[in-house]
Amino acid sequence: MARRKPDSNAWTPNQVVAYRVALARKLRGWTQEQAAAELAPYLGARLSPASFSAIERSPAGGRTRQFDADEIVAFARGFRLPIGWFFTPPPVFEEVSVLTPDSRPHGLPPMLLIDGILGTPDTIPDWEQELRLWSAGPSIVRIHDDGRMEDLGREVPDVHDRVSELLRLRTRVRAVQLFGDTAKATEVLRNLADLLDDLDEAPVTSRDEPAQGDTRTTRASHDDSSNDR
Repeated sequence: MARRKPDSNAWTPNQVVAYRVALARKLRGWTQEQAAAELAPYLGARLSPASFSAIERSPAGGRTRQFDADEIVAFARGFRLPIGWFFTPPPVFEEVSVLTPDSRPHGLPPMLLIDGILGTPDTIPDWEQELRLWSAGPSIVRIHDDGRMEDLGREVPDVHDRVSELLRLRTRVRAVQLFGDTAKATEVLRNLADLLDDLDEAPVTSRDEPAQGDTRTTRASHDDSSNDR
């Protein structure tokens, strides 16, 4: 089956969200009507068939639907997907760039959105610090009738470890960008490492001295001596 090609190679972030809403619906196996019913409690209203169709037509060149933060959070809850899902650009083979006010008319590389979702070495430390502060708080203590205190743990879980998971995911994304199939890349790198180990272990001989068992130089010298006679 032929790959779908977008009508325009540059999409706004709102078009990327619309594209992902359509994929999320298909991922769940819902009709537009079913999706509208599932999303209604989180959106506070039910999307009409015309509204849902307009969302899904948006990436193909129709009128671009403008989403707000409340709607994207509702999509994440209704479809049971991370918010980052809805900002993930189409696969590389779609050749879609990201259109922003400072990038018209051709757009920017889609890695812009991946960096926005997963962070970069420059942006993650500040976020990690905020997550530490957000989850910092006293433990819950229960005081029993006999005066004994029981530590029930933290009321808010420490979520900063999830940043480490995002960093690992980002590393995998970068590896795929560089090597494609990471399993094959791992095998190639392992074979290369074995080859380098073999080279390190191989005996090194001087150019002026024949290697052990090599009699060609000695024989040639003997022949020259015979000719001198």
